[in-house]
Amino acid sequence: MSAKVKVFLAGEGSNELGSFAGHPAYHDDERHGVLHALLTRIQPDGWEVGGARTWKSIRKLRARGATHADTHNVLGATLDAKEARCDVLAFCRDRDTDHERVDAIKTGIARAPTEIPGSPPIVGGVAIPLIEGWLLAVLGEPRTETMSPSAAQKALEARGHAAKDGEAMVRAIEDADLGKLPPDATSLHAWLAQARAVLPPLVASRLAP
Repeated sequence: MSAKVKVFLAGEGSNELGSFAGHPAYHDDERHGVLHALLTRIQPDGWEVGGARTWKSIRKLRARGATHADTHNVLGATLDAKEARCDVLAFCRDRDTDHERVDAIKTGIARAPTEIPGSPPIVGGVAIPLIEGWLLAVLGEPRTETMSPSAAQKALEARGHAAKDGEAMVRAIEDADLGKLPPDATSLHAWLAQARAVLPPLVASRLAP
């Protein structure tokens, strides 16, 4: 039987990573986060988590000419995924109020294949305005990307979801019709498009005789 595709996860914290947040010595598959839930909706089986890091723990891999920390973070996470012998790196990063972050992340993704030869493909991007905005979009809320971070958190709470309740976020993703996401949730649509382009073909190739 072919080995499963291994995915390396990186995110802000437990909302994104579930019980894969924190020190690697304590990682387990007991509780999944938003990233795992979204990937599972795209590809239900044939893959597993091969490693994970919170964003603050990523090594800062220096890139010539790059000025934003998150360009270095993307490259550091890519190197972590490669060293963990994972087949995919999947991450998301909150934009918050840092509007330069979107381009910095895109730069890191674009530079990863040349800066880190043999690195895995990347499913990554910026949650606008933050991960709570993605969950609002999953729940059918339009115009989430025009919200401030605090407004998105309050709107999510108004729908009965605590901003820090990662398990409720996962349940919402599991129950959602991803075909009915608001069209203006562009950052979430882009992330899901990357996941569809990367993960199912890898799983299919791994399972091919």
